[in-house]
Amino acid sequence: MILAPSYLKSSSILMKKNILFLFLILSLASKADTFDDVVNAIKQASAKDVSKFFNSTVELTVVNTEGVYSKPQAEMIVKNFFAANPPKTVSIQHRGASAQGAKYAIANYETAQGKFRVYIFMKESATGMLIHELRFEKE
Repeated sequence: MILAPSYLKSSSILMKKNILFLFLILSLASKADTFDDVVNAIKQASAKDVSKFFNSTVELTVVNTEGVYSKPQAEMIVKNFFAANPPKTVSIQHRGASAQGAKYAIANYETAQGKFRVYIFMKESATGMLIHELRFEKE
């Protein structure tokens, strides 16, 4: 039986800890990317890409239209909004997270027709971060 020197054993343990730490960081980064993907889809006025992150029902406010809609209904309403109000600029004014893991952002959405305030509220689900509430309100 060959025994490995003690420094090799501690090196192996350190390597395993580093690998575990790397996986943890990567999993947290992928969750942050989901939120950024939503913001980029809004910047590109892509209702299809925004809807990929909708929960099965979404609390949606688009100017004077307000309600809880199914994913396909919400996509159509957002698509119509983007068609009527293509963005010139979209800038995040504030973003944060709750202790329970929900994420939110407030953005300015500027168009040729005027300015809107956008509120995005996302929660963790079994399939990842999903939009539970989205609002486009005229400033």
